[in-house]
Amino acid sequence: MNKKILLIMVGLSSLLCSSTESDIFVSDYMTTIVALVLLAIVSVIMLYVSSEQLKKNKILYQEILEKQKMIEENQTGLLTNMSENISKITKEAIENRNNILKNSNDKSLEYILSEVIETENTLLDRTNDLIEFLKLKSKKIKITNEFFNLNNVLNEISGSLSSTFKNDNGVELIYDIDNEIPRFLIGDSLHLGQVLYNLLEFSILQTLEGEVRLKVLMFKTFEDKTELQFQITDTGAGIATEKIDTLFDPHYNKEKGEYIGLGHFVANELVTLMGGELMVESVLGKGSTFTVILPLQVSDPANRRKYRLPEKILTTKKVFVVDNSYNSSLAIKKMFAYFKHDVKVYSKSQFEKEMPKLEKYDIIVMDEDLFTPKVIKYISSLKEKREKGDLKILGLGSIFNPIENEFADHIIERRLKKPLNQERIFELIIDLYRLDVAESVPGDFEGSVGNDGVARTIRGPMSETPNIRRDHFAEFAGNNLLIVEDNLINQKVLTTILGTSGIDITLANNGEEAVVKVTTGKKRFDLVLMDINMPIMDGYTATKHIRDTKAFDDLPIVSFTALVLDSEVEKMYNAGINAFLDKPLNIGKLYTVFKIYMDKNDSSAESKKSISSSVPPKVDAINIGLGIKHTNGNEALYMELLNEFNNTYENSDQLFEKLLKEHRYEQIKMLCLDMKGLAGTIGAEDMYQKVDEIHKLFIYNDQQLLGGYLKDYQLEIKRLGTSINHYLDENKYSS
Repeated sequence: MNKKILLIMVGLSSLLCSSTESDIFVSDYMTTIVALVLLAIVSVIMLYVSSEQLKKNKILYQEILEKQKMIEENQTGLLTNMSENISKITKEAIENRNNILKNSNDKSLEYILSEVIETENTLLDRTNDLIEFLKLKSKKIKITNEFFNLNNVLNEISGSLSSTFKNDNGVELIYDIDNEIPRFLIGDSLHLGQVLYNLLEFSILQTLEGEVRLKVLMFKTFEDKTELQFQITDTGAGIATEKIDTLFDPHYNKEKGEYIGLGHFVANELVTLMGGELMVESVLGKGSTFTVILPLQVSDPANRRKYRLPEKILTTKKVFVVDNSYNSSLAIKKMFAYFKHDVKVYSKSQFEKEMPKLEKYDIIVMDEDLFTPKVIKYISSLKEKREKGDLKILGLGSIFNPIENEFADHIIERRLKKPLNQERIFELIIDLYRLDVAESVPGDFEGSVGNDGVARTIRGPMSETPNIRRDHFAEFAGNNLLIVEDNLINQKVLTTILGTSGIDITLANNGEEAVVKVTTGKKRFDLVLMDINMPIMDGYTATKHIRDTKAFDDLPIVSFTALVLDSEVEKMYNAGINAFLDKPLNIGKLYTVFKIYMDKNDSSAESKKSISSSVPPKVDAINIGLGIKHTNGNEALYMELLNEFNNTYENSDQLFEKLLKEHRYEQIKMLCLDMKGLAGTIGAEDMYQKVDEIHKLFIYNDQQLLGGYLKDYQLEIKRLGTSINHYLDENKYSS
C-alpha cells in the first residue's frame, strides 16, 4: 500500500514539473490540492493501520488479563478451600486420637498411632504450604549464597521422603550423580532442598511402581560460569499435554479433594528467584521429566576431586553389585568406580538364573531379598576360606522399605539404604577397612554427665513424654540453650515454644557461628540443639570442632535434623553428638531431652502442678483457640502463620481503596476470597463475616454498593492487625 502511494506522488510530481510557465499559477493550485488529497489519503491509511494495531493490542491485553484472572482465581480457590480442608483434617486427627482407646483391641496400638501421625503430618504440611505461599505472595523470600555440602542436602531429602512414603515398596529412588560434581558448592542450600523435595515428592506420587531418578550434571556456560542440572525422571502416569501449561498454577480440585500444583508453584518461584529455570516434559502413560538448571559456584574450582581415600590400599578393589533395579546398580557402580575399583554388575534375573562365582571379589553388594539360604551358605563358605575381614558383604535396602533379612545378619558387615551418594560410599570404604576402630565404652553415668566428665550419650530414638505443653518448659528456667539452625521457620517455632519458659536462648545460623559462640563466648551453655544440614559449616564438622577442646566434653550436643538413615545417625554419634531428635519437632521428645540434660534442680510441687488445658479465649478480633485448633494444637506454627498473614495483608485496606477508585471490581472479589479463606484458617471470625458480606455483593451483582463497605473493611482489618500484634507481643514472638 505504501509503495503505491509513493508511485502516485512521484507521478504527480513529474506531471507538475513538466508544466509550462504560463500554467504556474494553476500548477501551484493543483499542487496544493493534490498535496492535501495525498495527506488525507495517508492520514486515513495511518488511521486504519493504527486502528488495526490497536485491535491486536486489545486482544493481546485481554488474553493477558484472562490468563492473570485464571491464575488469581486458582490461587484464590486454593486459599478459600484450604481453610475448609484444614478444619476437616483437624477433625480427623481428633477422631483418630479418640479411636485409639476405642479400637485398641481390634487393631494394634502401633498401627493406630501411625495413622494419627500420618494425619497430623498432613495437617502440618498444609500449614507449612500456606506459610510458604504467603511468603512468596508478599515477596519475603530471600535468596542466599553460602558454602554448603550437596550430599547433606540430598541426605536430608531422603530422610524427609522416607518419613512421607514409609513402607512404600513399589518405587525405587535413585541418585545418579556425575563424577564431576564437587562435594562443596556455593548457593542457597535450603531452597534448593525444598525445590528438589517438592518435585521428587510429586514424581513418587505419580509412580505406583517403577523408578524415580535424580540425575545431577554440571556444565560451563559461555560466560565461564558453572551451572548444575538436576533432572528428575519417573516412570509414572505422566501428565497430559493440555495440563502441562497450568502445572505451576496452584488450584484446588473439588472432585479429588486435594491441592494441585502448590508444590510446583513454590518450586518454580524459588528456582526463578535463584536465577535458574524449571522445565517439564511428559508423555502420558510413560512418565515425566523435570529439569532444574541453577547457577551455582564451585567452592574450590582448582580442586574439584574432594573424595580422596587416605591410603592407596583402599583403591582398586574388586566389587560385585546386584540389585533389584539394574539402573540403581549402574549408579552404585559409578560411585565405586570413582575410586578406581573394578566393578561388575549383574541384573537380578541374571543372578537368580545362574549365580556367578564370587571368589575373586573383595566387596559384594547385594539386595537383601537375594540372600536366600543357598546364597547365605555359599557366601559363608567364601568368608571361611578368606582371611578374617578380607571379604566385605554389604546388604542393600531402600529408605521406603526398612525391612532387613535377619537370616543374613551374621555375614553382612554393613547395611546400606538407597538412594546412595558419593560421600556415603567414600565414608563406607574407609569405615570397612579401618583397623584402629575402638568401641567407646560409656562411663558410669548418674544424670547427664558421667563420672569421667563426659556428657551422657543416648543411642536410639528418643522417647516421648506425653501430654506436654509449652508451660511445662518453665521447669528448665535459668538454663542456657544454644539453637543451631539455618531455617528461620524452625528457629521461630522453637523460640516461640520456649519464649515464656525462662530459658536463655541463643541462636546460631550455621555451624561456624556455633563453634565461635561455644568456644570463645562468655556464656557457658547447658545444651546445644544442632541441625546437621547447614551452609558454611555443617553440624558434623561443628560438633567435631567443639569436641576438639576437652573443656567441652561435658557439653551435651543433641542433633535436631531430618537426616534419619542409620548410617547418618551413626555418623552423628561418631562426630560427638550425644542424642538424636528427628524433624518435624515433637515437643514431647524435646521435653525428654531437656529433662535428661537440663534438669538441674529438684522439681518442686509448684513446677509440677497441673497446668490448665483450657482453650485460649478470643482476643478481640481473633479466636486464638480456634486458630490453634486448625494447626492441630501447634501454637508455635500458628503464631508463624499469624505473622505471615499480618505481613501480607495488614495494609490490604489501602489496596481495597485503590481498586475501588479504579473500578477494578474483579480484583476486589479476588481479595475478598483470599481473605475469606485465610480468616477462617486463623480464627478471625469477624473478618470472615465481613468479607463474606462483601463477596455476596458479587453473587447478587450489586458491585455498585462496594463503596459502602470500604470503611467497614478498613476498620476490621486494622482491628484484626492490632489483635494479632497484641497476641504475638504477649507471647514474645519475634519476627
